[in-house]
Amino acid sequence: MPVDFSIRMPDLAATESEITVLAWRVGVGESVQRGQTLLEVETDKATMEVEAAVSGVLKEVLAQPDQRVEVGQVIAVVETDDRIPSMKSVPEDAAQVAACDTTATETPAEPTATAAKPARGGLFARNRAKRTDGAELPERFEECCGEIDAVLRISPAHRRAAERLQRSQQTVPHFYLQTSASAENLVARRSARSETKTAWDAFFVYAAARALERHSRMASRYEDGRLVRQPSNAIGVAVNVDDDLFVVPIANPGLQTPEEISDRLREVVDRLRAGDPEAKRLQPAWMTVSNLGLCGVESFAAIVNPPESAVLAIGKAAPVPVVRENEVVIEHRVNLTLTIDHRVVNGRYAADFLNAIVQELESLNKDLP
Repeated sequence: MPVDFSIRMPDLAATESEITVLAWRVGVGESVQRGQTLLEVETDKATMEVEAAVSGVLKEVLAQPDQRVEVGQVIAVVETDDRIPSMKSVPEDAAQVAACDTTATETPAEPTATAAKPARGGLFARNRAKRTDGAELPERFEECCGEIDAVLRISPAHRRAAERLQRSQQTVPHFYLQTSASAENLVARRSARSETKTAWDAFFVYAAARALERHSRMASRYEDGRLVRQPSNAIGVAVNVDDDLFVVPIANPGLQTPEEISDRLREVVDRLRAGDPEAKRLQPAWMTVSNLGLCGVESFAAIVNPPESAVLAIGKAAPVPVVRENEVVIEHRVNLTLTIDHRVVNGRYAADFLNAIVQELESLNKDLP
């Protein structure tokens, strides 16, 4: 006699993360085999596959693509004639199993969840939106306006960053300082490396770390009317991977060369591109370095990334005319914009810190081999 199994969302070892259904691999009315992938889901750490615990027919789907679900929530019903397996045969690793209900008297095996390759494409809302007058909007813009999707689905990582930065802009009193620095030493040092070129970000991480040694208040955050030391010795680097923004922490950057910082940065970025969930975990930092110079941006102001107190925005390094000893010379220079939480330091302290970064950049080759 057929038995209905209620499939619940697995724990995925990510109970603090939001879970979003990406796509069902099996349609209602289609057969499914035990161990076959039922659907793909996404957390802020990784894209995962949820497998079927029994063979049968997918009778009902209760969670649609782009819908957010909670651990333990019923997401589907499978009708099966299979003998219900015992829970004793199910592995206990919470990262690999999740709950599964049934109307039968025996307890079914739990569906498993495994890491999948990051999803590419198809990340669009599939439900039609409603206009304020109650009429349906077209599901895709090409029905009226071309081939662009009407509603774009954003990843949990994107949503998390958006909410955090919106909260920062609303609650943190930002102020901005701008200057420029000679990039001649950076260009020369980068050109001298015969193997992989040093990432531009690495020079600014190194300079900021050295400057922080002399301006320790910059490593604090404002909390309940007092300054609290950040629980970190890292400087973060903002990176874009598959249109998601991540901050890569570089630990103890003042004790490393720019080349070592560059190698570490590339290693973590490679892990992010491979979908490594550990690399996606948020980790604390003193401050963040954000570089849009390679995109041709001359200067910009970034938003403080809480609970940090500052972010250094890097513009394009380009040759410009500069007056040296009453003569005009061509010199590579780069624009720097420092965004500060005014609750942590005042303008003079922040200016001294920014000037210290400039000094470190312009004396780079004097202190390093």
